[in-house]
Amino acid sequence: MGKVKQWAWDTAEEQSDNIIKSYVDGNISKQNAISKLSNVENLDLVDINEDNVEEVLEMAIQDKRVLNWNITKTK
Repeated sequence: MGKVKQWAWDTAEEQSDNIIKSYVDGNISKQNAISKLSNVENLDLVDINEDNVEEVLEMAIQDKRVLNWNITKTK
């Protein structure tokens, strides 16, 4: 992968991860997360688009629930 494409991918991934984390942590609403994600340049490089953005956010919430359940169960 070229250096510019790798930079674009890394930047899109970092920005989208931050937005998704803010949503999962309850700091922003789902609609706000969708809006913010739609403004991330090169978002398609991290396989997020307008057709799957809600699914991506729901999967992130599910992942957090599973993680919290496992942590609670092991205590």
